Amino acid sequence: MIGRRMRSESAMHETPEAFIDAEAAGHTWVRRSPRPEDDHILGHTRNWLNALPQGVCPVRLPEDFPRITNELCVRWAETAELESYFAELEFSPREDRGGFPPLIKEELLAMHVYSLRNRLAPFEQRVPHQLSLLG
Repeated sequence: MIGRRMRSESAMHETPEAFIDAEAAGHTWVRRSPRPEDDHILGHTRNWLNALPQGVCPVRLPEDFPRITNELCVRWAETAELESYFAELEFSPREDRGGFPPLIKEELLAMHVYSLRNRLAPFEQRVPHQLSLLG
């Protein structure tokens, strides 16, 4: 997959169990090659950050991890991709990963909770409920 970490097919549903299964199947986790734009916040990312409410908009994440901030911006509109990315950030079994500092974890958690509370349910979950309202 261009621009994202390489993943095995078994890790496409990125739950902790999927990571364990992929590792057991011999998958090795690698980080994609760095790109020049990884070192700074892109314009569309800055616009997205400015639209987030206070208390949700991260302060340290864009400064300390601009690549991750840019990735979150790109995936924000796609519920399934965003959820996979949050899971990847939280559960990545990559051996060279040291984890995030506590403040970054708090900012990621605030964004994750906000995204969960402010997204529509998938279409498949809304339709039966809407049909039941019609009688």
